[in-house]
Amino acid sequence: MSRFFRRKKDEEQDEGTAEAKSIDDAEAVTTEEETVDAPETAEAAAEEVTAGSGRGETIPYHSEIQDRLMYLFNNSSIGGGIEGTDEFYIEFMAMGERFWIGKAPLGKIELKTGSMTDQDAHIRIANDVVSDLLSAATFAEFSKIYIQYYKSAEAGKFVKIEVRKPITDLNRRGYARVPIMKLLIGAAR
Repeated sequence: MSRFFRRKKDEEQDEGTAEAKSIDDAEAVTTEEETVDAPETAEAAAEEVTAGSGRGETIPYHSEIQDRLMYLFNNSSIGGGIEGTDEFYIEFMAMGERFWIGKAPLGKIELKTGSMTDQDAHIRIANDVVSDLLSAATFAEFSKIYIQYYKSAEAGKFVKIEVRKPITDLNRRGYARVPIMKLLIGAAR
């Protein structure tokens, strides 16, 4: 009889440890899923930029500011959120060249050289700032440099933003929800 009770007692202990082990495993799986599978939204990326924390993903090397900006607009996490019906036109003056980046409703993002007549904003970037922006390794670093030279311009190092359309119209067209557009124009609001 004592063997029967001993065996029953051993089975109960095994069940208890197995149950505790399964709870531990479930907690480990849950925390692992939360950290690995949590998608980063455009809002989270924008908050990361404004907070200045986090490393972000590395931006590949670009030799020209046009290539860097096109990469940022076409990146799914930085330029994500530009919908098919959205349209925007931003004119830039950098490295002695005028160019603009724009998107027609239901069109693709395009880069064109020369000036534009009906742009949403005109952004002028000093040559020294362009080289700093090209050396930025992450979008957070790019944002920090851009904001720094917009807020406190120095001799030969500045970013000037001239918004040429009403802010409410721009917000409806994507400037408030897309991280790169929020960065480029948002500082001037």
